[in-house]
Amino acid sequence: MKTNRRNFINTAVAGGLGAAAAPFSSFGAHAKTGEARPMDLRTRYAYLDDALKKPVFRKELFSAPVVLETIELLRDRENFMVRVRSKDGAEGLAVGHTGLNPKGGGGQSVRNWPVSKFLFDQFQGKDMRDLDALIPGDSGKGGGVPYNIALATLEFAILDMLGNTIKKPVGALIGNIVNPMVTVYQGSRMPELLSLPPEQSLEIVKKDLQETKAKAIKMRVGLAGQLDKDSKAGNEKLIKMARETFGDQMVLGCDGNNKFTVEGGIRMGKILEHYNYQWWEEMVPFGWYDELKMVKEGLRIPIFTGESEAHISTFRWLIANDACDVLQPDQLYFGGMIRSMKVARMAEVFGKTMVPHITQYGLGYIYMLHFISACPNAGKYQEFDTFSTRDANGNQIPIVYKSGDPIVSYDGVLKVPTGPGLGITIDPDYVKKHKVIKDW
Repeated sequence: MKTNRRNFINTAVAGGLGAAAAPFSSFGAHAKTGEARPMDLRTRYAYLDDALKKPVFRKELFSAPVVLETIELLRDRENFMVRVRSKDGAEGLAVGHTGLNPKGGGGQSVRNWPVSKFLFDQFQGKDMRDLDALIPGDSGKGGGVPYNIALATLEFAILDMLGNTIKKPVGALIGNIVNPMVTVYQGSRMPELLSLPPEQSLEIVKKDLQETKAKAIKMRVGLAGQLDKDSKAGNEKLIKMARETFGDQMVLGCDGNNKFTVEGGIRMGKILEHYNYQWWEEMVPFGWYDELKMVKEGLRIPIFTGESEAHISTFRWLIANDACDVLQPDQLYFGGMIRSMKVARMAEVFGKTMVPHITQYGLGYIYMLHFISACPNAGKYQEFDTFSTRDANGNQIPIVYKSGDPIVSYDGVLKVPTGPGLGITIDPDYVKKHKVIKDW
């Protein structure tokens, strides 16, 4: 009998693929038993549109208006933050995207000041109980990653302020807390995994495990600037050696870094299946949605995608057309937690899970933890790089957890901050180094 994706996942649950296979179902599709969904595409879209109509922000928690009186964009060289205050004096603070380059550059698009100014004007003076309506959906030609990063940073600051107002963590404002503890996979070391011999890069990954204590790790394959080529480390060599190095008990996944065609993606996916990897991520170039679906149809291993997407409509298409198994909206690239929760609602309709991509450094893992805490269809393992809070200038962001308990890894499990808002306090002296931008 031909093994299809459902059978592959069920076999994994039963342990038929070896010791490492048990967590497999946490990543793949898990359609609701006894609740068949129509295959007609128009009807599928209708289900998704119904899910999109549901409110996310829990307005009912606030008995009185929370009027946003001031919004400030703060800058210290390449680093940016947003600070908001309500008329009642509650404050919220969020750090923007720090970029993969600690000295600034790519990714630090919150510096697109005109976008921030436009958004500030739309929110200032409004009752934040109407946050759902104020967060834009897909409209016209607007949007995109730079816009979304500015929007997300503002939203995080507002949610921090609102949480401080009623003494609740951010997750409780966008849903019920269903995941107070979050199990993570280790996803760092992309340059090393792609450029160093596996004998060297995997030793570095092993050292990282001493800190994260993760029970799942993501490998990387593909050559920059070309399709279907080996990385300098060697694609199959790395995949094979990682399994040998970490053993059958370790859950392993792989990121294709958008470096494969359909044929190459399927070929590489079959290699991953052979070595019992648990997911295959972002293998085709960005925007190749039909090709992504073709790869999924040619493999049994669950397919991850969505880390670079900026529009709700794209996730709507991916889900309706069953082009992937797991959705990965980045909290910053995609425009915040409310928009991400809308994707989660759509994904849940068709039994798909959420494993958001997180922005490296900054406060990316803090934002991820709060979102996942309220996400009912979260995957078993969530992305995590390091505990670094390095800003865009290369400096550590000094934070104190309001609950008094620092976030540490207990066998690869992180406790979501339980204090009000984002659950952290940023050192006031650090904040003072940032000047309010006035020359729009």
